[in-house]
Formats: sequence, C-alpha cells, structure tokens
Amino acid sequence: MKKVFVLLIALLASPAFAHKLAPSLLEIEGSTAQTFDVLWRTPAVSGAVSPEPVFPADCQLGEPRQQAVGTSMEWHWAMTCPEGLEGKTFKVMGLTASRTAALLKIELADGRSYSQLLRRDGQSYTLPKESGTLAVVWQYFVLGIEHILIGLDHLLFVTGLLLLAASWKQLLVTVTAFTVGHSVTLACVSLGVIPEVASWVELAIAATILYLAIELSYQRLARHSGRVRWPVIAIFGLIHGLGFASVLDELGLPQNDILAGLVAFNVGIEVGQLLFVATLALLFALLVKVSQQAAPVARGAAVYVMGGMAVFWCLERAEGLLLSSFYFF
Repeated sequence: MKKVFVLLIALLASPAFAHKLAPSLLEIEGSTAQTFDVLWRTPAVSGAVSPEPVFPADCQLGEPRQQAVGTSMEWHWAMTCPEGLEGKTFKVMGLTASRTAALLKIELADGRSYSQLLRRDGQSYTLPKESGTLAVVWQYFVLGIEHILIGLDHLLFVTGLLLLAASWKQLLVTVTAFTVGHSVTLACVSLGVIPEVASWVELAIAATILYLAIELSYQRLARHSGRVRWPVIAIFGLIHGLGFASVLDELGLPQNDILAGLVAFNVGIEVGQLLFVATLALLFALLVKVSQQAAPVARGAAVYVMGGMAVFWCLERAEGLLLSSFYFF
C-alpha cells in the first residue's frame, strides 16, 4: 500500500511542477485607440511545441523584436488596428499540444483593462464593445473559480480543513476563518495597502499544507474537537491570500472597476472552494455507505498525498529561494 502512495505522489508531482511554471503571456497595451504595443512571452522548453498567438485579421503587426528573458522567449510588436480592438477576437494555438495555458491581458488607452486565461486550442476571447460593471464582475468571478480549481496547493489545504473538522459546525468555523483571512490580505495587497511579498509566499503556503498533514497524521488528536483552532486557520488564510493576490496582480484589475473586479474575484474563489468541499464531502459520504473501511483508507491516502506534496513543494520552493538569493548577491 505504501508503494502505491509513493507512486501516486510521484505521478502528481509532475503536473504540480508544470502548473507552477508561468503560463505564456500575451499582453497588449494601447497607446492610442488604434495603435498598440504587443508582448508575447512563452517558456522556452527544448523539443516542446511552442504556443503561438493569433491576432485579428484586420490588425497589422510591425517587425518583431525577439529576446531571451530567463527561461522564456519574448517577442515585441507594434500593432495597428484601424477600427480599434472592441469586438475583436484573440486566440492562442498550440496550448493543447504543449499542455500549457496562456494569459491574455489587454489594456486600452482609455484605462479599460481585460484579462482572460486560455487553456485549450480553439478557446478564444472577444473584447466586448462595451465594458459595463456587470461584464467585469462576471469575468473576474469566473477567473476566481478557475484559479481555485486549478490550484492544487490551495485545494489540498482545503482538503485538510475538511478532514480536520469532526462536524459540520467545525467545518463551517474553519472554512469561514480561512475565508476571512485570505480575503483580508487579498484586498490589502490588491489595493496597495500592504506590499506584495510573492518571493516567500509559495514556500509558506506549502508549509501550511505540511502542518495540516502532520496534524492529521495524529488520528486521536485530529478527531478531538478542541484541536481545531480557528485563529491558526485564519493566519494560514492570510498567507494564502497573499498567494491569491500575486495571481490577481498578474491578471490585472480593471482601472475603471477595481473594487468590482476585486470583490468578484474573491467571491469566485469562495464559490470554487465551496464546490470543491461539497464534492469531496459527498464522495466521503458515499464511501462510508459503500464500506465502513473505505473511508479511513481514503482519508489516509489523502493525508499521504498532502504530506508528500507539501514536502516536495517545501524543498523545491526553498531551493528556488536559495538560488535566487545567491544570484542576487
């Protein structure tokens, strides 16, 4: 059984590492209503299929400027679109073959900004002709759901909260504490109240998952209702909120609807989180009905995966911090 757990952890480690790599970035910044500066950045992986952006047919691109930046390649263009970008459609091809994603960021000269995560070939984004607050809310609400559901580290932490709670009341308390915690730091960083500290946040997030895995490994203590301390979970929420804020910083907030975008993104995270908890709780309930012995085995497997992945992430992210420190000095 232990060999099965080790194999499962090893299989999960590969996609987790891939998810940690930055997606390709297509960034379009308008200098006027018809002229734009275009940046295309994609990881340079030897032998891999390289994604390529597809621009509107009536837009003209100047000569590209190409350069290597770290482990990525960058292309810069000057783009002219006589009719502007409203109603225009953008795509990125090669995402399915390369098993990557691409982040599309558009900032118009009048201050309006848009973001969209593209994860498969054929998926496109059409710039709305009118950007009302309702459109912004829906866009960032969906982005919040997408982010929490593809973030394996955050999902493992929420799994730990579910396993740690001995009752629905405890689950409600811990999830609420986590929500309040990450909402505070997400808002504070996004609004510029506190600075972004992304350099160590990923390591701290991994440490919170490891803490829960260790806590859960002591079966007798984990079942004790007094062992669930909501202040600790709230502090962990503060840490995870810093991670959410770094993602939102990459996506960018619409300058004309900053508060609406921020609230919608946070609500999207909560909805995605609740959907995941409800699905996982339902699966555990079904396992109990199928077999009384199946639930403890599934619980143990989940704790093994949490602990294994947390150790892997801690070592990997600590190594990255050390290497960046040596490079700095």
